[in-house]
Amino acid sequence: MIKGINKQIIEIKCTNDEYFDKVLLFVRADKADTPQGLLKKNAENFCGRIMPSYFSRALSRRRTAIKLALLSITLAGSMAALIWLAGRVFM
Repeated sequence: MIKGINKQIIEIKCTNDEYFDKVLLFVRADKADTPQGLLKKNAENFCGRIMPSYFSRALSRRRTAIKLALLSITLAGSMAALIWLAGRVFM
């Protein structure tokens, strides 16, 4: 039962779990003025401790995407450098 109407609640939807659809976290009254991004980050960290497989997969996907982006930037820079060098050599 929720008493009062001024409760700040963070809902984390977890559809990859066999038993649970979502997690509801009730923010402490003394932390209600914390920025939303920080609350969300702390909520994900907390849920990651109790549901490590769900959040580790999401984190793994983010890391893979970042690595692919960095590889693409590196390859594009290398190609630009090779084209510049070829232009300097054959002119």
